[in-house]
Amino acid sequence: MTLIEKAKSHALRTLLHLPRFAKRRLVGEPIRVDGLELDLDMQLLVKLSNLEPPVRPSRHDPRQLHASRRAFNATTRVVQGKVIPMNTRDMTLGRSAPHLPGRLYTPEQAEDLLLIYFHGGGWVHGNLDTHDNLCRHLARVTRARVLSVEYQKAPENPWPTPVLDVMRAYEDIVTRFAELGLQQPVIAVAGDSAGGKLATVLARKLSTREDLPIPSAQLLIYPSADSPREVGSRQLFADGFLLTDEGIRIYKDCYIPPEQDQCHPDISPLYADDLHGSPAAVVATAGFDPLRDEGRDYAKKLQASGVDVEWIEFPGLVHGFANILCSQSALNAVETMAGALRQKMLQHA
Repeated sequence: MTLIEKAKSHALRTLLHLPRFAKRRLVGEPIRVDGLELDLDMQLLVKLSNLEPPVRPSRHDPRQLHASRRAFNATTRVVQGKVIPMNTRDMTLGRSAPHLPGRLYTPEQAEDLLLIYFHGGGWVHGNLDTHDNLCRHLARVTRARVLSVEYQKAPENPWPTPVLDVMRAYEDIVTRFAELGLQQPVIAVAGDSAGGKLATVLARKLSTREDLPIPSAQLLIYPSADSPREVGSRQLFADGFLLTDEGIRIYKDCYIPPEQDQCHPDISPLYADDLHGSPAAVVATAGFDPLRDEGRDYAKKLQASGVDVEWIEFPGLVHGFANILCSQSALNAVETMAGALRQKMLQHA
């Protein structure tokens, strides 16, 4: 973390620890949309975020792309909160090139549980470090070893490369249980946003494989599930709540080849013909998120297919809250959904 990032992080922590009345005076009147009220911490973070122009990625401008990645990485370092101590080990995944970076988190009192995690970031941003503290908290609450997997990014590696990468990683991981300190673990897959899509696509594909162990559960944190959608929450929260409609369009432009049908189930899981046999799911959505409605609808489709689903909506939170662990509201939400995932893993062991 740079000196500027440390200063920003310290200032943010100071603001978030102010009394409620002081924070309310800073941010103004409550924001209410669609019958929901924005959480006070989130309103403060949104106000601060809107003071700076966003640095958007570009499929056609490498310098702009790299600048956007640097900005994303810097922001996550500022908002990640206090990093909790945990035993970690970096490793390489995939039985063939290109190999994929991975990071194993082993909590105290770890049980024979394995959570394989795919980070978000629009398939363009994110890496092991941007989601490091989140993975630590997931490991702490679930008592599972968490293996965070980094896949190749768009636009250099558009769809279907990330989908192929997560399958390659899974095929390798399940041959290395002893190396990971596991015996015959209960497995779950998880991810946020773009990573949530990758996790559930992987889970669906594995449900038809007879040569690989099938995950017992999946945790989908504000997943991207319906790429063509442009209505409902996409319009309600199109601007001003961190993830914007313009940002979503740019991410899709980077990830999905121009000629590709966006209704392909590996791009839009909501269009899968049959989700029967998919692992039990915890689907977490945020009330002030342009992706909220597609996450809700995907949870309903899983339920309609006979899948055991727990849908949890955090009405006052925004997209990306799982990275904003400097906020107690966001941390509470992460602990809630991690606890729900642990229960699903144990129930379906």
